[in-house]
Amino acid sequence: MGRFKQKKQRRSRFQVDGHPVGRSDLMSHISAVADTVDDHGRVTFWDDPALQLGQVARGFDLESGTVTVEPGGTEQLPAALFEPERALMMGMPGQAPREQQAEVAVELGLGRFGRGFAALRSAPGWTLHRLADERLELRSPNGEAFSRIAVPLNPAWISAAVSTGFVLCLYGIQLGVRTPPGMPAERYTDQERLEEFRRGRGLGYTAAGLVPYVNNRG
Repeated sequence: MGRFKQKKQRRSRFQVDGHPVGRSDLMSHISAVADTVDDHGRVTFWDDPALQLGQVARGFDLESGTVTVEPGGTEQLPAALFEPERALMMGMPGQAPREQQAEVAVELGLGRFGRGFAALRSAPGWTLHRLADERLELRSPNGEAFSRIAVPLNPAWISAAVSTGFVLCLYGIQLGVRTPPGMPAERYTDQERLEEFRRGRGLGYTAAGLVPYVNNRG
């Protein structure tokens, strides 16, 4: 179980939380992070001010640069945010590190959700389950739990998820969900959350997809 299989490492020295570690300690750290699927999260809608996703483009003219947008209809698209407790950064010398949990999500079919124009597409094989205990579980195409969150589900969100049949699922370490260490919760404003969200998108740490919604409540 877990998000991904361990990969063989070629270097003899690594770092965890800024401290040099040996290969065995690194493998233990990777396993611990990969096997943790209970994450932070929240549910919201497309028009959330802490996301500011903008409008859906349905056409782009290469010659003029004109973008045709979809008028309305997306404001109440349900969204679910899945933010892991810990990052798992890896990179080769001279290259920018990549967050491996998001990388695995992309490898399994979610799209990388960068800044500016971003392709928002369906995620074949992925499903979002509302469990009997009210938690939301994001499952990868292999059927295993990739991320799970326990958040209040309001009737409007549930109704939107049921009526549309899918949810915009966002996964990444910088979604603006968790309050930063040392910051009072009331100071973490929508603007602060938005800046965090945009920073994560800009660094390539965010994966997203339109995922079918499955209601497991009896």
